[in-house]
Amino acid sequence: MHLTTRHRRAGELCLLATTILTPFALPATAMAQEAGAPQASEQTTAPSSGLTDIVVTATRTSESVQRVPISIQALAPEKLDQRQVANFADYANILPSVSFATLGPGRSEPFFRGISVSGGALPTVGVYLDEIPLTTAGRMPDLHIYDIERIEALSGPQGTLFGASSLAGTLRIITQKPKLGEFEAGYDAQINKYGAGDPGAQLEGFMNLPVTENIAIRLMGYYRHDGGYIDNTPGSYNFKLGDDDPDTNYLLTNDDLVKKNYNPVTDWGGRATVSVDLGDDWLIMPSITYQNLNAKGSFNYDPDVGDLKVHDYSETYNKDKWYQAALTIQGHLGDFDLVSSTGYFKRRIKNANDYTYYSVTYDNFGPGYESYLQFKDADGNFQNPAQAYFGNQRQSKFTQELRLSVPKSWPFTLTAGAFYQYQKQKTDSDYYIRDLGYLSTLPINAGSSHAVKRDAFYLVETNTVYKDFALFAEGTYEIVPNLKVTGGIRYFDTKNSNYGFGGVEASARSSRAYNTLTGEQGCDVPLPDERLTCINTDIKYSEKGETHKLSLAWQATPDKMLYATYSTGFRPGGGNRIAPTQPYKADTLTNWEMGFKTTWGNNFRLNGAVYYEQWKGVQYLVVPFGFQGAGLRLNAGDARVYGVEMDAEWKIGDLMLSAAGAYNDAALAENFCKITRDSPTSDYYQLASCPDVGQQAAAKGTRLPRQPKFKTNATARYSFMVSDFDAFVQAAAFYQTSSTSDLDTYNNSLLGNTKGFESFDFSAGFKKDNWSVEAFIQNAFDKRGALSKNTFCSIAYCSDSSRTYPIKPRFFGLKFGQRF
Repeated sequence: MHLTTRHRRAGELCLLATTILTPFALPATAMAQEAGAPQASEQTTAPSSGLTDIVVTATRTSESVQRVPISIQALAPEKLDQRQVANFADYANILPSVSFATLGPGRSEPFFRGISVSGGALPTVGVYLDEIPLTTAGRMPDLHIYDIERIEALSGPQGTLFGASSLAGTLRIITQKPKLGEFEAGYDAQINKYGAGDPGAQLEGFMNLPVTENIAIRLMGYYRHDGGYIDNTPGSYNFKLGDDDPDTNYLLTNDDLVKKNYNPVTDWGGRATVSVDLGDDWLIMPSITYQNLNAKGSFNYDPDVGDLKVHDYSETYNKDKWYQAALTIQGHLGDFDLVSSTGYFKRRIKNANDYTYYSVTYDNFGPGYESYLQFKDADGNFQNPAQAYFGNQRQSKFTQELRLSVPKSWPFTLTAGAFYQYQKQKTDSDYYIRDLGYLSTLPINAGSSHAVKRDAFYLVETNTVYKDFALFAEGTYEIVPNLKVTGGIRYFDTKNSNYGFGGVEASARSSRAYNTLTGEQGCDVPLPDERLTCINTDIKYSEKGETHKLSLAWQATPDKMLYATYSTGFRPGGGNRIAPTQPYKADTLTNWEMGFKTTWGNNFRLNGAVYYEQWKGVQYLVVPFGFQGAGLRLNAGDARVYGVEMDAEWKIGDLMLSAAGAYNDAALAENFCKITRDSPTSDYYQLASCPDVGQQAAAKGTRLPRQPKFKTNATARYSFMVSDFDAFVQAAAFYQTSSTSDLDTYNNSLLGNTKGFESFDFSAGFKKDNWSVEAFIQNAFDKRGALSKNTFCSIAYCSDSSRTYPIKPRFFGLKFGQRF
């Protein structure tokens, strides 16, 4: 897809800025303590320049980001505040190597460096809240960003210290910790509005309370309501259920759901952390974080209906509440440092979606698909055949990690440890037709498909369990002055299982299904209210292996470093329900990276990295014809990435310039073959080779989806005095090129690429003493940049009803804050 002249010029301007300044602000930040330390961070700003140093714990030790020999971008609280960051989508926007797939709040999955093929049951990016992983496939918990010490984005495989699902990178959200012997508090209040949409508001606050001289507690709470901006407009569809007689059709309308700005979000929660200094260098820190999200409506719009408009025929919402309890203990065993991190995570998701266009698709197929569409009442009248979806997920996760570090007096550093995690997910998904449970009891409906359970035409009822165990070690030794070598290794043992049912009435009655109540093959429908009484899925998988890392870092001068890193990562494999004898294995990523981190003249900072990544055994999901509710996961082949990342910050008097950019050429390294089967009743499998185009799902050189080749942002912030007020004005520009929508060449031709786009943010404000006022506008020119395109069912069937997930429409507001 070719860029327009306007887009090309905008891209060239951003590229020029990135080349001169070269990306990303490492602005005002806080010095972080080692994991578990109770003291809050201190800003370390060089008086002569205003540049700030950020101390990170990406290597499990406290170290300046400029001394860590990996590609890492750190967002400090000042940067997060300046860019109005409140959630994942906000900070992902300013991380050039990060892209993501999403259907709305609480339904996102991040990607690094173009490692973005949809397919694995687990994600390619690890996500951590302090020391504890939050990683969840397809539904990363959307942590509210407030009272945060920093966000660390670690690009590339992090398989030594962070383990499974850190295949492509790791996101770490580090919260502010209690401060002993010090009281502080603050709040921020905001009113805002989406362009022509509804108004919203946000209230956030924190408090640090010294309880005794060795105990402190830090509290954070927030409430956020975003007004909607997508309209559900009047729509209708006439299902062709019978012959040409209009009386045999069914007219569907959405009159009862028509509403302007029907996708508001209400989100509230808080965090409490206690720090207890036991003396003798022993510290304990319990914490709990809770969030409750209620997002209504659709966040994807239908361009065929209109700008920011849809036709939805049933209720759509995502209710997501979770908490994470954590306990960190830090102490000394002799001269050795010990850190224990324990976490328990529990989550409940209730999600409803309109699924009408699935039924519309089958209606357009014509005769032969009556079981999807013809449902009659006792008088023989056709009933509404449109499907809807309701999902009920319950997730729980227990995590324990122990780390031991050698004494600091030793001539080398070494951190070794053990990791264990147990995850369980209970999934109950009803793809239902209204009143199908009642209609199934009527004799006149005997020739149609019956409800499997409740009103579900298609039912998923499964328990999925993941168990991960790992031993790891990473150490650094100074070979000669200023030249250090770092090595690490991680041994992993992963097990997972999937037990339950998925399918329609025929699936339940099939001999492949097992009735746990009677011990017989085949299950009568409707199934009883009790879960897991009918089983057609019982898959277990286990795998062992290791990942490793080797790095050389040369500190040429105190403020200039060169490094070269070789690292690997993995993502666990698993089993397939529709092909039980064909499990898919872990896919692995190998990264070769060279980079530099430099500061020049105390007022200019420039960091960069070039890298080549090999992705082996890419996990890829294929949905065969007739298997709309299930897919076949494969190790489809290999891919590779060539990339460059850069970031810069330049302080010129009272003007601060910063920029960030990444170029990622991510593509297949070999042909991805189609699947086939030997007979209509045998299992599907992937062709061993596919030299002919007709045998290929995608050919060698095909771009990996959802990743722009080039993404950049730049910011200019000017600070000045107005009378007794500290004032500022700020402008930020974003630009990214087009991206493909699906790896399968045919599917992508149906869905189409997303176009490149640019957007601009502006803000201004002033402060005095302990209060501040700020006005801001994001996407000031209301560009409709598309981040992804999505369908209700397989692209081959539902591409005509695809929807587009846009960047945030024009959004403006006023914020008032106060600190005590």
